[in-house]
Amino acid sequence: MESGLVRGTIVNTKIPILCVIGVIVGGILFFLFTREEKEEFQLVPQQMPKNVVEETAIAGTEVGTGWSISENPRKAVREAVNMALRGKSQKSPDFAVIYASSGSDVDSILSIAKQLLGEDTKIFGGTSDSRAVMTDKGFVKVAERGYRFAEMQGRRGLAIMTVTSKHIIFGVSSANLSDFSSAQEMSKSAVVSAIESAGKTDDEPPTVVLLSTTIGIEEEVLEGVEEVLGKDAIVLGGTVGGPAIAVFGENEVYSEGVSLAVIYTDLPVGWTFEGGFDVTDKHTGIVTKTEGQAIVEIDNRPALEVYNEWLGGEIETLYKQVGKPDVIRDLLTLHPLYRKYTSRDGEDYFLFSHPWPRDDQMKDKAVSTSTKIKAGERVYLSRGTWETLINRVGNLPRNAKNQGNIGADVRPILGIGFICGGVMGVIPETEREKLSYLINYANNSAPFITNFTWGEQGYFPGVGCKHGNLLTSFLVIGRKDTKE
Repeated sequence: MESGLVRGTIVNTKIPILCVIGVIVGGILFFLFTREEKEEFQLVPQQMPKNVVEETAIAGTEVGTGWSISENPRKAVREAVNMALRGKSQKSPDFAVIYASSGSDVDSILSIAKQLLGEDTKIFGGTSDSRAVMTDKGFVKVAERGYRFAEMQGRRGLAIMTVTSKHIIFGVSSANLSDFSSAQEMSKSAVVSAIESAGKTDDEPPTVVLLSTTIGIEEEVLEGVEEVLGKDAIVLGGTVGGPAIAVFGENEVYSEGVSLAVIYTDLPVGWTFEGGFDVTDKHTGIVTKTEGQAIVEIDNRPALEVYNEWLGGEIETLYKQVGKPDVIRDLLTLHPLYRKYTSRDGEDYFLFSHPWPRDDQMKDKAVSTSTKIKAGERVYLSRGTWETLINRVGNLPRNAKNQGNIGADVRPILGIGFICGGVMGVIPETEREKLSYLINYANNSAPFITNFTWGEQGYFPGVGCKHGNLLTSFLVIGRKDTKE
């Protein structure tokens, strides 16, 4: 009788238990479908099944990434290199990309990296914006504020990618601007030396060129590259991030100069160079006076007055309400000026420039841009949102793979990116860590590295190589059998 009672009690209690489970499941589903829109960006790193990773590996090719936030350069380099080379058979890789947050002891970092990696490892890179570096292992947050306001913040970040491959040939070179009569001559010399470093000749154009340059000489550097390689050379790069800027040479660090890498491979290569802004705004004008990288007049009127009018007085309002130049500069990231270029095939490309008041007190009515816009050129107003920009960054590997006819579901060998520090800066701090998750998702968790730049260079097909702001680029290299 007791046993029957017990059995009956168990059966009867199943009903309320099932009800409770139903309520819980219903609550979870309700939460998933009614949460705020911003929650859509809460992704987690994609975990690749072991068999998928093995299938996408290539014999004779090893790629790794590592990072560190140690302020001690020896410890930082050791931590990042050990992480990148963990499990690798080759401890002296063919090629290394190194990005150190602005303010780091870059001289020590280069010296120690050469000691640990070996003298034969070819190094490319430079400084990243003081606020972050990034790899597939995550967004490495460093300083709280950007631009010159980061100078007194002591935190440091370091990211490294190592590559060994019998299917890819690398050549590197660097040059110090003070050793040449012009930035054009400097970059021409660097290109020739990089080709020689790869064991190639001038009549063997590289598959792609990676570029890191210091600020203020970008257009001239690209002119020099095109003089050697022609207007159809695929160049992807960025102005090294600051406020303390530097590029890595073979044995030295240069505060004014260029670091350059050439890549030769018969593996499928895909790339993208793009912005992420709405270009339907009707405001436009002709630049009538410039000074260096500043626009002084638009349509023969003070440039800042014109720009402020186009934005409905928003700049003056921001100045009165916020007052902090770096905050104003970040907010104006969402209202860039742009120039339009049309290719030989009739394709339109948009080259954005990040404008901000040259004078923090706004008494000087010129607009700085970090690009050299010429008098007579037409500029247009564009608009954007941080949500659009973060999604655009997340789609970089997908767009690069599409350009190279590499299947969307394919896991590349590697990815190398350049992301504008201004784009990163306008994304809320709570959302920035999702940048690596989004790229991993689109890149099938392949190793990647990016720095956050103060200007971006890239190739517009049928137009040539251009320098702009608030842009992003990404390179992927796949396997021979990964084309669609």
